Amino acid sequence: MSSISVRYGSRPIMSDQSTLAMAAKAKAMYGKHLKSEDYTELLRKRTVQEIAGYLKNETAFREILAGINEFAIHRGHLEMLVRQTFFLDFLELIRYSQSKNDHFYEYGVLMMEIKQILMTIRLLSETDKTSQIAQLPIFANRLISFDVEELIKVNSFDELLSVLKSTPYYQILKPLKPKSLLDIDYSTYEIELKAYYFKRVNEIIEHEFKGKDKEDIRDMFDTQIELDNITKIYRLKKYYNASPFEIKKVLNPTYKRISKKTLMEWIDQKDAVQFLQAVHDHAYDIPTDIKEFQYIEYQTDVIMFELTKRLMRFSTNPNIILVAYLNLLEIEIQNVVDIIEGVRYKVENDKIAKLLIY
Repeated sequence: MSSISVRYGSRPIMSDQSTLAMAAKAKAMYGKHLKSEDYTELLRKRTVQEIAGYLKNETAFREILAGINEFAIHRGHLEMLVRQTFFLDFLELIRYSQSKNDHFYEYGVLMMEIKQILMTIRLLSETDKTSQIAQLPIFANRLISFDVEELIKVNSFDELLSVLKSTPYYQILKPLKPKSLLDIDYSTYEIELKAYYFKRVNEIIEHEFKGKDKEDIRDMFDTQIELDNITKIYRLKKYYNASPFEIKKVLNPTYKRISKKTLMEWIDQKDAVQFLQAVHDHAYDIPTDIKEFQYIEYQTDVIMFELTKRLMRFSTNPNIILVAYLNLLEIEIQNVVDIIEGVRYKVENDKIAKLLIY
């Protein structure tokens, strides 16, 4: 399969009918997402099979779960089917945006590709590929620039490069080839691939949006990058005692609410707790009480959830709605997976509930 490339030209002109169809479809689908009462019911379930039965009979997951025997389903199989909802919904929505000149949907393809590559790198030394198989975008394989099913056969970096040979990822990863699996530094690959992802997304935004729509979509992605940087800084300071130099070299050079000058000063002068306090005081309402602090990723996900929920409600641009919907769907899927795993491993209900975002 040939690699996907962004083709530039005049800004795509989508008909009002197409715009309304995309917006209406996504908002209708979002209207079927899990409600507070659904989460309450799911948290009452005592087995994976009870969760499967509720999802199959009472929620929008009924479509993907239609053929299952909920009384016999295994946790891994249920999680795999729940995760496939993301790819099915993505394909359903991009039917409205795959016009000759409209390429924004490719952002979602890039996101899927990079997630699969990073997962493969992380699991190179593992013999059990169950978790990887569960997250393969099987339904979206026709859009992806390499055969995702080949990834589960990969056991070496050379084999990974072979699968990616005809894609841009080959040129990114080849210079980073480790001497052995023991020399793999996952963060290096994550940094390079995410940098490529955001670079391509910015190129697409620049050529396919204008006015308020461009401001809104750029705000969403820039906020995501900045929150990702904040997470890296906090974790590197708190758990790895990393030097300012080590921290700065892993950041994406995007600044939204915190200027570059200010961020560099915080990295140089503050420890993890002081850094989080500065972020709280000047940029984002991230809790600073570590006793109440689950994971910083949870808190940044909450911020992105609120931002995308607003865009989902108020935007009429189909591409912005696509991004917002997929972000919200990804959070919902993770909620369901957290409940399934929590019940499977007999985690207390209140602890599971604290992981959920809705």
